[in-house]
Amino acid sequence: MSSAKLSAPVGLSPRHSSGDEVKNKPADVLLVRQMLEANKIGPLGTSKKMDAGLLKAIAAFQKKAGFKHPDKVVDPGGRTFKMLLPGYKKQLAEEAKAAKEPMVEVNFRGKKILCTPKEFESVKADVIKRLTPYMKSLLRNHDNALETYRHYLDVAQMKDGVLDAVAQAIILQAGSVEMPKNKLCLRSISASGKLERAMVSKDLKLINEALPEAEKAIGAFNADLLRFLKEFTGSAQTTATVLTVSSAACFAVVGALAAPVLVTGAGMSAGSAAIASGAGVGVLQSASQELGKHASGQKVTVWGSIQSIVIDGTVGGLTGGIGSKIPLGFCDDAAKWVAPKLAGKVAFLSTKQMQKFIANYLAGSGQEVIKTVLGEAVKELGRIMKSGKAPTEKEFQAIVTSILYSALLGGLVKNLGGFQKKWAYKNKEVLQGKIFPDRLAKIAKTNDIPNTLKAKLWAEVMNKVSDESLKVGYGAIISRATGKESEAQMTDMAAKAAAKDKALMSLVDRELTKALKKHKVPVK
Repeated sequence: MSSAKLSAPVGLSPRHSSGDEVKNKPADVLLVRQMLEANKIGPLGTSKKMDAGLLKAIAAFQKKAGFKHPDKVVDPGGRTFKMLLPGYKKQLAEEAKAAKEPMVEVNFRGKKILCTPKEFESVKADVIKRLTPYMKSLLRNHDNALETYRHYLDVAQMKDGVLDAVAQAIILQAGSVEMPKNKLCLRSISASGKLERAMVSKDLKLINEALPEAEKAIGAFNADLLRFLKEFTGSAQTTATVLTVSSAACFAVVGALAAPVLVTGAGMSAGSAAIASGAGVGVLQSASQELGKHASGQKVTVWGSIQSIVIDGTVGGLTGGIGSKIPLGFCDDAAKWVAPKLAGKVAFLSTKQMQKFIANYLAGSGQEVIKTVLGEAVKELGRIMKSGKAPTEKEFQAIVTSILYSALLGGLVKNLGGFQKKWAYKNKEVLQGKIFPDRLAKIAKTNDIPNTLKAKLWAEVMNKVSDESLKVGYGAIISRATGKESEAQMTDMAAKAAAKDKALMSLVDRELTKALKKHKVPVK
């Protein structure tokens, strides 16, 4: 991504708007993909070929940018190009800066995650932010417990008067009530102090060491104090509310971020680092969010949290890694699922022919389309899983079918429908303008045939061969088209196939000979 310059227009061809001819040169197409992605449109992949997905993305950007009539074309130095440029330059600058930065390697749940120092610091700050309210409530818990404990100590030491001290002593003695253990109180004081210092330092490593210790010590002291209060009064309601301590340290994100190892990411391309970073940081951010739920007192089970983190990590890894060629088997399956819904939109293709055509398209020029569809399907599966339901194979098929149907309907199928209409007109033109005159010159003994008779001959022959000529054109598209062709290109392909088809020429010769004899025109 070194140059931000187009050599020629990129987009819909032929264009519907005024301007230079759209050439869709490979380098220009790739640049437009990258510029759109830099402006948060995509992902669009690295294909250098124009496809329906890219046209849709250009239109989406133009619509977002306020175009009343998006023309799906990016002209060199044009309005769309100028609006894409700032975001693209910003990304170039960020990538140049990131390339010079060391990567941070974090060991999380047995996996190594790479991210930039900025990403690492952002997640670390987020973790501390989410933990701080919880740690403060934990320390308030300790303070409340300590104040309650001191009250009973003060009474025992007659600071509130001899009568209260004697009454308390009688209750303790008569009920065989044991005062809270002083050693548990001291441990709670020590652990709380350590946690307070860790909070002030904002050092996640110190927090990672201090928090579990404080939870354990404060929890033990609270439990013993609660035991004492229940025994002494029969109820804990006469004292300050004592919070139940639950462990936040069960989330490994704290430990994972406490002692990172800085590495340079040697041998890793910027693209690979971005995928590794994107998936990895997503896992850490998800874990931090779950930690925040727990720390803020929301009802969330450890299993539910771990499950959510695993799902986010899996989805992030899968969508980030969809870059290699999609297996042909999946392209075949996807075509099989969506073909019955699309076949009715293109009259000249049966469901079976539509299935084969889509499978070939997805395995070839439609790779970016199927990658985008698969990425969206994986994300949708993640949403289903996080609702607590295990998605079935049938649901996955339905999701892929729905997304692929929408993607193909506006691109591939629209082109096929447009071709069908154009070929109906072009077919007549090819027969009457080229094939009939050529065959007539070879069959008739004379060239001196009145135009009115020629018109009759062509009308009679047309009725017999037109449908067959249409089929030849359709067959050429089914067997040769890749799906990336425009309506005009497919129409031209069909016309050339009809003009060269020997079986069609034989049929025209037979019908033309019959018509000539019928009208008593001598044949060779």
